[in-house]
Amino acid sequence: MDSTQSSSEQFGKHLKSVGGSETDVSGSAYVVTEADTVESVVKGMRMKQQEHGGAASKPSILHASAEVAISRRDEHDPSHHPGTSQPGEYQLDIHFGGDHSTREPVPEADLEAAQIWAQGRIEAAGADFGAIYFPTGGGVAPGSGALECRYDRAVGWYR
Repeated sequence: MDSTQSSSEQFGKHLKSVGGSETDVSGSAYVVTEADTVESVVKGMRMKQQEHGGAASKPSILHASAEVAISRRDEHDPSHHPGTSQPGEYQLDIHFGGDHSTREPVPEADLEAAQIWAQGRIEAAGADFGAIYFPTGGGVAPGSGALECRYDRAVGWYR
């Protein structure tokens, strides 16, 4: 990640790369809470779109929008900031279609090795999205903890 850019700016670039825009984040009627995870924000945004009669956005745009929203929330609350993570305790979330995701521990201590291992698991599961988290204060439920990096089959790894 470019040290002059915040994580929300990096996620904003990813949002644009998958065909989304700032409107997908700011125009959603969903309000992110302290208890929200990326997955709960995706679900909330999808429900708000349907309540207002709109068609649901593509999953990649919903995920990227949720990442921007969560990142902005975390930037305003340092206790959620991923800077506190330490190597060796990573968790992998594999995101399947709809609201289904799984979490499993990563047996690698180094983030680069963890990404290689995780990519193999994501692809073997036939999923398009995955994320590596460090479980600081958020428990071990999918979508909780400090987000280290995301994987999108169409893009690869990004922060």
